[in-house]
Amino acid sequence: MSGQSSTSKIILALLAGAAIGAGAALLLSPNDGKTNRKKLKEKVDELSEEFCDSLQEKAEKLMDDIEEEMDDIEDEPEVKNA
Repeated sequence: MSGQSSTSKIILALLAGAAIGAGAALLLSPNDGKTNRKKLKEKVDELSEEFCDSLQEKAEKLMDDIEEEMDDIEDEPEVKNA
């Protein structure tokens, strides 16, 4: 296995891009610090929620895959040594 799936690499790239974009926006913003901190907190909360949702979906899929594999193993006939 390659270690990371294509989907997780895409999600990681999107999160990194969002973080870089948010940082650049803060540095170039004409707003005051209080406004920027509020916007940053909102964006962090939004990205955090999206990340948690994605993580939850992946965990559920992993559990489903494990259960399916366990069912397959239980259904296989036992092999007796001669």
